[in-house]
Amino acid sequence: MKKFVFTLQRLKEYREQVLDTEKGTLAELRADLAQLEAELQQILEELAALNRKLIEMYNEGTTVNDIAVVKRYINSKQQELHMKRHQILMKNREIENQVQVVLEATMEVSKLERLEEHQLEDYKAAELKENEQFIEEFVSNADWRKSHADQ
Repeated sequence: MKKFVFTLQRLKEYREQVLDTEKGTLAELRADLAQLEAELQQILEELAALNRKLIEMYNEGTTVNDIAVVKRYINSKQQELHMKRHQILMKNREIENQVQVVLEATMEVSKLERLEEHQLEDYKAAELKENEQFIEEFVSNADWRKSHADQ
């Protein structure tokens, strides 16, 4: 009997390649999210430092102009913080969508793997049947030769 060959092997390999690509995309998105979160943390730390500086300026006494400059900088950092949070929200949505794509690709590969297992089971059953038939014929032929040899 010839060697087992899965009939949809090329499709399975293609689906596995697609799955690997989608997993890579998901990993990139998660790395982007981690970068955005690090940037958010940095902005929060800067804002905390600026607020401490502003309090210090109030306590030490300074010009109104210097306080206004620091307040404008704080406002710009707060806007940057708002934008960064929005970027993180959007990146999380992208990740959720990509997770769905990865799940669908995984299911496609799983279906093909189950189909391959089923075809392999059928192949093994046919191989066993063929071997049993060969043994039956061999025993039959041996009995026939023995009976004709005695005559």
